[in-house]
Amino acid sequence: MKKKIEIIFIFILCLTLNSCGFKKINQRDNNIIYIQNINITGDNRISYKLKNNILLISDSKAKNKYDIEIVLKKKKTDKIKDIAGKITRYNLSISASLILKNLNDNKIVQKTFIRSRDYDISSDYSKTVTKEKSTIKIITQQLTDDITLFIKLLMRNK
Repeated sequence: MKKKIEIIFIFILCLTLNSCGFKKINQRDNNIIYIQNINITGDNRISYKLKNNILLISDSKAKNKYDIEIVLKKKKTDKIKDIAGKITRYNLSISASLILKNLNDNKIVQKTFIRSRDYDISSDYSKTVTKEKSTIKIITQQLTDDITLFIKLLMRNK
């Protein structure tokens, strides 16, 4: 009797999940922009990640064709020093100057995105480098999200 109830429950669960009507939330953002060329100057690692993440929103079937140029600037500054004058925390800031050029009517849109984050110095140099790389990775992802959201909103309001 218990096995029959379990089988019936699994069957009903499968039927309800099969007809749930799932749709992507960002489905209306598809086919809005085609990025023909993207040129990024600055740090090579950051440029590579940024370029690949931005190209994810590009679709060759879109009517809006754009060239993108991004200039990256990375700045590392001292944040906190201890009594002996030794640095204990750095602030890492990355700015991205975006230039969108519409290939259809040659209109240009410019915007600058700046993200910064702090990281602590560790007693081991290798741990400090790992923390810096992790901070760069987080900032790069935030910049990517900011830039793609800006492009999507710009295309939606066009």
